[in-house]
Amino acid sequence: MRNNIKAYLEFDSSAVQCAEYSYESKNLSLDLPSAVYTYHAVPYHVFNGLVEATSKGRFFNKYIKNDFKFTK
Repeated sequence: MRNNIKAYLEFDSSAVQCAEYSYESKNLSLDLPSAVYTYHAVPYHVFNGLVEATSKGRFFNKYIKNDFKFTK
């Protein structure tokens, strides 16, 4: 049996409404204004950076958007 522990957080942000992170698969699903995107092979420190960021949109644009493969 696999333990797929996930973190789910909602944000007070116009850019990123919520995030779900799978510790096992390292997939990060983000609810953005246009759609839900799942970014693959995202290290925990990047997810944690998003959680801690003052501006979720700025962090997303700088460290996630163009750095990881995604599915929509």
